Amino acid sequence: MRIVFRLILSVPLMLCLSSCVNYTNLYEGIASFKVQQYRSAFIHLKPEAEKGQPDAQYAVGYMYYYGQGVVEDRKKAWYWINKAANAGQPDALEALKILNGPSRPVRLNSR
Repeated sequence: MRIVFRLILSVPLMLCLSSCVNYTNLYEGIASFKVQQYRSAFIHLKPEAEKGQPDAQYAVGYMYYYGQGVVEDRKKAWYWINKAANAGQPDALEALKILNGPSRPVRLNSR
């Protein structure tokens, strides 16, 4: 019975710790981004972007677009900014308007 009780308590604890690690990665990435430590920000934010976190997706796209912390790659920038915009990230939606210019409509892809 003790073993079952320990298992019941340990599973939620492990899930909580796992989410804390993810939160820490996102928090450290955003903090690094704000102080222009782009390489560190990219290392922390790219895994979160791949998991679908919209703020991380936008930041990764931004860094690819301007070549900050990574080699400039406009295709990858478009990919990440577009993913963030599809998720409703406000800065990404604005970035798409700017990237498309005044004459072209905003295009959202699910790619």
